[in-house]
Amino acid sequence: MPKSKRKVLVLRYFFNNDDFLMKRNEIRPAHLSYLRQHSKQNGGHVEFKVAESLNTKSFYWPLTTHQNEMIQFMQEDPYYTEGLVQDVTIYPRTIIEKISS
Repeated sequence: MPKSKRKVLVLRYFFNNDDFLMKRNEIRPAHLSYLRQHSKQNGGHVEFKVAESLNTKSFYWPLTTHQNEMIQFMQEDPYYTEGLVQDVTIYPRTIIEKISS
């Protein structure tokens, strides 16, 4: 399967002291369940391999997203606004990601 190198921004969520990497528009209960399961198996931490995805969509956030879109997302994110997210860290990454054909 073809791969491409892409610069991305990763959202690092802290849920009850557990780390989760999430794409900004992929926060769904099924995803959280999946991440919590893997978190428990890895001592409270989730580390994704390159190109790992759920439902064929990556958890990574493209660098083309503007700062105001990040702020708007955080304000509208129900997990963030309800206080379930302790903190959000946004930082640059370069990964190898699968391309769906």
